[in-house]
Amino acid sequence: MPSPAVVHHVRGSVSVNTYRRFFLKQHIVVLTLSRRSFMNRFRMFALYSLLVSLLAGFAVQCGKKGPSIEERIKTLEEKGVPDSVLSSVKVYLYNVKNLGKTGQMGKVRLYKDSLKTGIAGAEAWFDKAMQDNKVYIEQIKKSIDERKAKLSGLPLKDCDSMLKVADSFVSVNWLIQARTRFEQLDAAMATFLSNQEKADALRPKLIGTWKDVHTVRPPEDEEGAHYKAVETRIYKFGKDGAFSGVEEMHGQTTPFMKEDWKFLSWGTFDLMGDSIYLFVTREKCTQQIFTQLNAKTGKWDRNVKPTYDSTVTNNKKDKFITYDDLKIAFKKGR
Repeated sequence: MPSPAVVHHVRGSVSVNTYRRFFLKQHIVVLTLSRRSFMNRFRMFALYSLLVSLLAGFAVQCGKKGPSIEERIKTLEEKGVPDSVLSSVKVYLYNVKNLGKTGQMGKVRLYKDSLKTGIAGAEAWFDKAMQDNKVYIEQIKKSIDERKAKLSGLPLKDCDSMLKVADSFVSVNWLIQARTRFEQLDAAMATFLSNQEKADALRPKLIGTWKDVHTVRPPEDEEGAHYKAVETRIYKFGKDGAFSGVEEMHGQTTPFMKEDWKFLSWGTFDLMGDSIYLFVTREKCTQQIFTQLNAKTGKWDRNVKPTYDSTVTNNKKDKFITYDDLKIAFKKGR
């Protein structure tokens, strides 16, 4: 009988190491194939995600080149389209964006159709509103211009100020906002005309010189006080709209203060209803002395401030008084 070694050689069997090498190679092949399968699945998922994002973006655009839906909505908002017209479009846009992120393309397609219809409807609403408002604005502006011809002075100035704002919206073709402004002006015209009538009636009565001389005395709650001062105001109103004024104070005005000053002013005047507006363009101070009681020494400290003659350009000296108050405080000279 041959030896085991011989039998092993005769039968053509392989060694144990040979088997080990064989199975190791097979294992490596299996691992390699598994890794490739995983990478292929990862690539497919990434490609799918990219496709979903592209389709969602395409859905938002609604398959239409040009401005995005967001830009079209913003344009309509800026031109005055009310939120009641755009609210559903904004809801559709929100759903398209958020459902697209989660890959729900069936629902995205449904909202895409609604979005296309909604934005088209909003733009159609705007186009019709533009045509309607254009005709309306032309009619209301013509009516305003006819009534505006009766205004002058401050009523006319206020009317022109509102009209300028309304016309500015027309110039940029924002007719929805323009319509709102013209309607506000149309409602204000009655007030402007009423103020004009009052001003026209009061102006002849105002022309001339008005003088107020009164004594400044202690309030009733200051028992035992005996100080006094004399305040004088003189206003002159000319037929040409010119105004001049004199204001002066001489005497003790409080237990601790004496005043001695005089101011002259020049400018123009105008009326808005029964209110008289004084626009001061020049002021001259001929004297301003303030004497204050020193609490420590018990003596009066005299403070002489500089005089001046200045042009006024910032309206800080302007003032107004109603005609009724003028009649109560002043007396008109002959």
